[in-house]
Amino acid sequence: MGRPFWIGRLLAGLSLVVLVGGCSSSTPTPTSNAPGTTTPSRGPTLQVVGSTAHVPEPNGTDDTAHIQAALDACVAHGAGCTVQLQTGTYRTRQLVAYDFQGTLKGASPDGTIIGALPALRVSAPDAFVGGECMPNLTDCLWPSLIILVDGDIAVSDLSIHVTATDGQATAPYLIGGSAFTSLVDALRFMGRHPTDVAVDRVAVGGRHDTADTRLDGFNLVNGILYAGELPRSSTPFDYYTLNGSFAVRASSFTSMDEGVAADGFLTSVTGTIGGSPSAGNHFGDVNAGIQLAPAESSAFDVSYDTSSAIANDLWMGPWQPAFAPSSPSQYDIHDNTFGAAGIRLQDDAAHRWIDATISHNTITVQAPHTEGIGVHDATDTAISGNTITGTAGHDAVGVYGATGGSVSGNDLTSLTLNPGGTRAQIHLNRDRAMNMVVCLGPADTVLDQGMRNAVVGCKQ
Repeated sequence: MGRPFWIGRLLAGLSLVVLVGGCSSSTPTPTSNAPGTTTPSRGPTLQVVGSTAHVPEPNGTDDTAHIQAALDACVAHGAGCTVQLQTGTYRTRQLVAYDFQGTLKGASPDGTIIGALPALRVSAPDAFVGGECMPNLTDCLWPSLIILVDGDIAVSDLSIHVTATDGQATAPYLIGGSAFTSLVDALRFMGRHPTDVAVDRVAVGGRHDTADTRLDGFNLVNGILYAGELPRSSTPFDYYTLNGSFAVRASSFTSMDEGVAADGFLTSVTGTIGGSPSAGNHFGDVNAGIQLAPAESSAFDVSYDTSSAIANDLWMGPWQPAFAPSSPSQYDIHDNTFGAAGIRLQDDAAHRWIDATISHNTITVQAPHTEGIGVHDATDTAISGNTITGTAGHDAVGVYGATGGSVSGNDLTSLTLNPGGTRAQIHLNRDRAMNMVVCLGPADTVLDQGMRNAVVGCKQ
């Protein structure tokens, strides 16, 4: 059945909303300002040679100023610029750049590591109390390690590590009056203009953390986030709508709440997570491998990824009620290998936004999880050609409150059902109507509690 609905809503809010009572620091901080601000940079000046800004080798203590100076130099240079990191471990505080039209590049995922310094200062207000501010490095530090706003952005061939011990990833900051110390994002992309993002060969790793138990016991919420959450004003949830493209390929995510996430206020986005046999991503020791919130008139391809998550390998569910798409988006979920928690789709019955095809995935159901694929309140979902195996399953496919969909040609022969469950491989609950189920073999079982469903070639 996946993670409880309220946890999905809570985490959606946490991963989107920013937060905190300000605090002062005497440590000099290089500044990348939001448009309209004038605070000068206090970091070193770094020149672009040709089209590359070469960041010096790591100094072993704090490399924030050098990396920020390279980002600023590339922004000034314009399109086609590369920030080139060297081999080694860079230790850094928050980094922010606006209108970056280039590539942030390391030597390799094993060779170049960006490590978050502990106890990062956060100076943005509690969004539920004082509204939000445009991220910068002076008076609006978000709990995100790297924020890139607007642009045509590529990030490749590096690792990002958040290794702070319990309760030490950030200084305490506030969400809705409650204090948190987990980093919300390792790498965040936002914008008010079309923003194109490509992430290739990037490894992100967090750490188990017992301090913020409300964040599922990790010191990092999102590995990579593409979000329509850039504030237009200080009014809560008054955001610019984000459009463009978003691709994450051949990357890995370990020990965090959500590996790759795309959140609300997205419209006309082309998203690719994986996309080909050589570009699949890997998710392990995560609460959710991939989390997708409502998007409008967009298209997402989630394919060739491998995940063994705690709650859901792929979770699609509600965001904040402030954004209700006026038209649905297409989701093609295919050729993935999900090893523990499966797929959960939770549509909005009042504002439907999911038009999904789920095909040719291999899903292993493992206790305490109960379902390979769960579809809630969606319409026209096509589930076909999947192989669902494992033990202690409540069912292979469960459909709840959904209409007009189809379940056909799925291989369910190797799934051992939990005697305390439905005792059927496919479950159509009482709210499901006008759907078709075509079984691969006559021994496949269906519990049809719905209305006007067509069930063909199954044992009922």
